Amino acid sequence: MNNVEVHTTPFGEGLYPFLSKPDMQFNSDGIYQVKLKVKRADAEKDIKIINDVIASEVAKEHKVKPGTGLLKRASLPYVIEGDEVTFKFKTKFKPVLVDGNTKPIPEDKNIWGGSIMRVNYKPVGYNVASTGIGCTLRLISCQITKLVEGSSATKGFSIVGEGQ
Repeated sequence: MNNVEVHTTPFGEGLYPFLSKPDMQFNSDGIYQVKLKVKRADAEKDIKIINDVIASEVAKEHKVKPGTGLLKRASLPYVIEGDEVTFKFKTKFKPVLVDGNTKPIPEDKNIWGGSIMRVNYKPVGYNVASTGIGCTLRLISCQITKLVEGSSATKGFSIVGEGQ
């Protein structure tokens, strides 16, 4: 598993990033994660990498259990919507975060959705009875060229007069 090659996505928009601090909602240990929305034309290389990993897992299963018909498949780590693809990356470990000049992003920066970034990841195949055969995208690092930061739920509002 350690010999899995690291891949780099094209730049895209980060959605629901938990990169500065882990998401604790469904895991008490915390998960660092981000969804990355990229143009479909730019995503083809990564889609092929993921599909090849899944095909390899399917081939392994057919070798172990010849004659097996259709195999249970897990959800894909990407969604295609028109001209865009959204990839899902996650890890238990804090990812390395750098800016466009490869300088570390300070720990106190809170990375919000809308930031422009690319992701280094390792695609890892799996075969689990409960979920099926699939591929997870292990987040390693992010290069953020446009940082969107926030600190409160009122971000985006401006002062307006009464009745407006």
